[in-house]
Amino acid sequence: MKRPLYTLFIVIYQLIICWVLIILNAYYNDLLIPAGLLHAPARVGMKILIALAEGAILILIAYAIDRASLSDAEDDDSRRRVASKTCKVQLIITACFILAVILR
Repeated sequence: MKRPLYTLFIVIYQLIICWVLIILNAYYNDLLIPAGLLHAPARVGMKILIALAEGAILILIAYAIDRASLSDAEDDDSRRRVASKTCKVQLIITACFILAVILR
């Protein structure tokens, strides 16, 4: 492990993303769904789309923070490569987590 502090930061941020998505799903996402879809089968699909959009926004914030935190350590190409790999892994973890929480 070349970057233990960076890895710890990513794990903590991923836990924060999961916690925020649970809170948003439990309390706020139903407020965004139109009243006509509250009891329709499409409600689950709408909740998944809303949660994916929220997850994407949080991951973009993490990507920007990753790029900024790696700015001192390496050259621009290496920094972009590490941040992109981290973003892809976070995207997969977040999407699986969203599906597991909503479709439980």
